[in-house]
Order: sequence, then structure tokens, then C-alpha cells
Amino acid sequence: MTKKDSSGIDPAALRRKAEELLRGKPADLAAITPEEAGRLLHELLVHQVELEMQNDELRKAQQELEASRVKYFDLYNIAPVGYFTVSEKGSILEANLRGADLLGVGRTRLVKQPLTRYILPEDQDIYYLHRKRLLETGVRQVCELRMFRRDGSPFWARLETGAARGDGDGPVVCRTTVSDITGNRQAEEALANASKELEKRVDARTAELLTANRLMKKMVDEGKRSEEKLRKSREALRNLSGRLQSLLEEERTRISREIHDELGQALTALKLDLSLIRRKILSDGLAEESGRVHETELAVSRIIRTVRKIATDLRPGILDELGVVAAIEWVAKDFQSRTGVGCNVVVQGADQISDPVLSTAIFRIVQEALTNVSRYAAASQVKVSLEKKGDTLVVEVRDNGMGIREGRAIDPKSLGLIGIRERVLLLGGDAVISGKPGEGTLVRVVLPMEEGANPNA
Repeated sequence: MTKKDSSGIDPAALRRKAEELLRGKPADLAAITPEEAGRLLHELLVHQVELEMQNDELRKAQQELEASRVKYFDLYNIAPVGYFTVSEKGSILEANLRGADLLGVGRTRLVKQPLTRYILPEDQDIYYLHRKRLLETGVRQVCELRMFRRDGSPFWARLETGAARGDGDGPVVCRTTVSDITGNRQAEEALANASKELEKRVDARTAELLTANRLMKKMVDEGKRSEEKLRKSREALRNLSGRLQSLLEEERTRISREIHDELGQALTALKLDLSLIRRKILSDGLAEESGRVHETELAVSRIIRTVRKIATDLRPGILDELGVVAAIEWVAKDFQSRTGVGCNVVVQGADQISDPVLSTAIFRIVQEALTNVSRYAAASQVKVSLEKKGDTLVVEVRDNGMGIREGRAIDPKSLGLIGIRERVLLLGGDAVISGKPGEGTLVRVVLPMEEGANPNA
């Protein structure tokens, strides 16, 4: 048996072919000169060296090719996915170890088996269209289908196939990678089921929220209607309160004038008559009777002062005659003389207030605040200030007394403070009553002065 070199070439066969080519061709060696013979020998030697060098290169290339084949073979077999080479007719020509392991069949037993033998019948059409598109377009194709192992257990597989030529100009073969994606499909199915379950829960929750929303809307609408009714009731009560206060002031004014004009004048006339009677009796020498009449005269004088005080308390004439500033100064002096508490009045830009309703409200607010100071504050000093700021009037009554307890400012039993707030609200203003124990109390009222701010004017 002849021995071939590493390139697979038989040297003896090549020699025989060369001898056959030279056979029959005469060799005229006698005509060759020594110089030509030497030159031919040199050329032969050069060709021999060239051939030896080419032979070394071929051996080296053969070794590299063999190493690549070994490397490819190792990579092909230890690849994490299955590799199948399938003929144009669909038969398995070659498979790697992972491919054989996926199908549970030995590699040798897979050869010449149709790959469709390991595809579920329900998914055969998927594989048919997969190969058909590949062979028609030559473009690499990808599909997912169900396969089964030798023991019949199914699994989901991802096939990626490309077309290639066999050795040389051989027929087209399909090189297919097969990956087990059962875990991915199970995760996708679990995710889809979870998504459906979540959608059901979301739909149920949405329905609950819609029902609750409708109920809430109904309750809000009812609340708004109730609030509107309450607002209208409060507005009606406030208007009624304003009307009652207006009527009360009118009645106070009427009674004050009647007491001052009628009762006061009658008492004054009675005092004059008693004075005349006392003088007449005294001139007649009836001293004892004259003393009794004098006592009666003094009693009538006290009654006159009481009647004047009642009339003034009902409606001080100075408020209508000289205005609210003068009335506040008068009530401050009266407060100081009655209680012994110093009372200072400061007025800035609020000398002229022509609105009688506003003037009455300011006077009553200050009067009520001073009444509270005299009753509860135990103060030694009070400051009353009126200041016009733009279109508003700021009224403050500040004392240095014991302060107001927390919650008393909004206590429904504090009728005086409630009266102040009601008057302020009727005029569209704002009232703040604040203070701390031991630091005194501040009643601060802000009233609009623009025309039309008073609804009861």
C-alpha cells in the first residue's frame, strides 16, 4: 500500500502520471551542451526547492485546517443549543451532542431520520412553512413549535434555520439550531394568566370604585344641596338678625327720644313745680313742710338723672348729632369714670363716617368690647383705635388684663362676642378675637367702607 502525505496526495501516483506524460517523447541528450545541462540542472534544483517549500506550506495549512476542524468539532458538540444539518428533503445529516440530548436519541440513530419525526403533528405545518420560506427566499428563518423526545415528553423549541451548500457545489442543506424554550413559554403563560387574573381583579375593583364613586357623588350632591340649604338658612337668619338689630336700634331711638322728650320734660316740669311749692311754703313760714318738699325735689332730680342715663344707654344722642368718633370718646370717658380703668381713644383718618348703619355697628362693637373688659378682664388700661386703611376701617379694642381663655372666643355662651361677630358678618367684614392668659385681649374688626358693602343699609 502506498503512503500518502499529510495533504492526502500519493507521491507514487504522481510519478506514474509524470512518466506516462514523458513516455514516447525522445530525449535528445547528445545535443545538449554542458552549459545548458548545468543551467537545466540549476533550474531543476530551484524547482525542487520551490516544490519542497510549497509542500511545507501545504503541510502547515493542512495542520491549521485540521486544528480548525478539531476546534469546530469541539464547539459544535459542546454548544448549549442543538445543531442539526438537514438535507433538502428533510433528513438529518448530522447532529451535535446537545441536539441528540434534546431528542433523547443517539447521534448515529438520528442520521437519515426525518426531523419532522420529532415534531408534534399539530405543528407540522409551522415547520413546513418555515422550510418553504427559507428555500424560496434564502433568508434565515425563525419559528417556535412543539417537539417531543424519544420517551414522548413534549417541549417547546425555537428553530433558527439558514440555507447552505454542501461540499463544493453540492445540494442545498439546512443548518438548524434548536433551543429548548419550555421554561420561557411556561413563564409567558404564567404571566398571561396572571395578567388575565389581574385584569379581572382590576375590572372588579373598577366596578367597586365606580359604584363607590356614584355613591360618593350622590352623597356629595346631597351634601351640596344640604350645604346650600344651610347657607340660605344662615343667610336668612343673618338677614333677619340684621333686620332685628335695625329694628332694635330704631326702637331704642324711639324709646330714648320719648323718655328724653316726654318723661324727661315731665319730670323737669315737676321739679320746677316742686321748687315753686317749696318757696311758697317757705314764705308762709312752714319750714318743716318745706323740707319735705325739698327732699321730694331732690328725689325727682335723681329720677331725672336716671331717666337721662337710661335714654343715653338706649341710644346716645351724641351718636346721631356729632358722629361715631365723638360717641366713642364719650363712651370711653363714661367707662373710665364708672370703672376707674384708663381708656385712651386714637383715631386716624376715620373722623367722617356718614353711613348711619356703619356708625351704629362700630359704636355697639366698641361698647360691647368695653362691657366685656369691665366684667371679665380685670384690666388697668384699655386702648381703642379707629384707623382707615384704603377702603377698610380697622377697629381695635386692646386691654392689658388677664387675657381670654382658650376656646372662650368661640364659646356659644359668650353672647357679647357672638354679637360682635354677627354685626361684623352683616357688614361683610372680619372679626378676630385673640389673647393669652396674663397678656390681655385684643378685639380686632376690619370693616369695608366702600358703598354697597352693607346689605342692610
